[in-house]
Amino acid sequence: MNIYSLLKANRIIKSNRLKLAGILSLHSMKRRYFGIFFDPILACNLRCKMCYFSDEEKRKSMQGAFSKEEIDLIAEKFFPYSLKLQIGCGAEPTMYKNLAYIISKAKEKKVPYISMTTNANLLKKEDLENYIQQGLNEITVSLHGTNKETYEDLMTNGSFSKFQNALLFISDLKKKYPNFKLRINYTMNSDNVLQLKDFFKVFDGIDLDIIQLRPIVNLGETTYKDFSWQNILSNYEQSVGTLKEECIKRNITLICPEKKDLTKETNNEGLIFEYTYIYISPKEVYRKDFSLKNDTFFSYNKRKHLKKELLKKIFSKNLSSTLKSKLNYNIN
Repeated sequence: MNIYSLLKANRIIKSNRLKLAGILSLHSMKRRYFGIFFDPILACNLRCKMCYFSDEEKRKSMQGAFSKEEIDLIAEKFFPYSLKLQIGCGAEPTMYKNLAYIISKAKEKKVPYISMTTNANLLKKEDLENYIQQGLNEITVSLHGTNKETYEDLMTNGSFSKFQNALLFISDLKKKYPNFKLRINYTMNSDNVLQLKDFFKVFDGIDLDIIQLRPIVNLGETTYKDFSWQNILSNYEQSVGTLKEECIKRNITLICPEKKDLTKETNNEGLIFEYTYIYISPKEVYRKDFSLKNDTFFSYNKRKHLKKELLKKIFSKNLSSTLKSKLNYNIN
């Protein structure tokens, strides 16, 4: 399954009423329609300055890991209805000892696309090959700077040489597993946006499939404090524009917001996101009042009258979302 073609189709279809009707139909038929964003452990080996793990007080609350028995329950109740499983969202999945088990359970439940997001500093080639053999389709590697100084400053405790080595052995594994995808997620801020123009000078030999550019957002009491997008806007053509041209030449998918979207106060992406994004972590499974032991996805949503809620929105005069800051991303 090409998950990126599906995301492109979502952007092409402009009517949110039509999208909501599709969600209602798929939900009623108990078909796959949502993505799971899954943190099996709340821990991280790095203290990235733009992340809440850089805040000592917040870090104290980020604790817990799922048992194998809990993984089995999650797999039974959510995996059969998921289009994508994203392992690693707000924490580092390679610190979880049963990572291969999660991937194998997702494959057993026929999840079409299984991805993992990591900073790659703890990643080992033999472990990644095992994950691929278990069914992992894609690895997403986080990056916050294209040189050693910026990378190790923003990604506190991180090693640029370990990161580069990981990209090399991932590229090597891709020769053996040609359908396996490598994606880089780059968080743009005032200090690193201009480095994008030199991206392929640094990573020219890496077999990349996808790059996503995300402007910095305020995640709380983080070490990094400059949340302005002014430098990103001022240098958009020079940095993002240059990278976009190179990605087209190299047949690399680029996911990024258009400059005009960075200045919009609201957009229409949040509405669909509310129904297609499911976050699961040791602190909260799906919703605060969801019981992993007693609820199923469908019994919970029957109790919450999801079908009625969707119908009401489909026929309402004014569609609105509670997620006002959700950005539109173009897939080039």
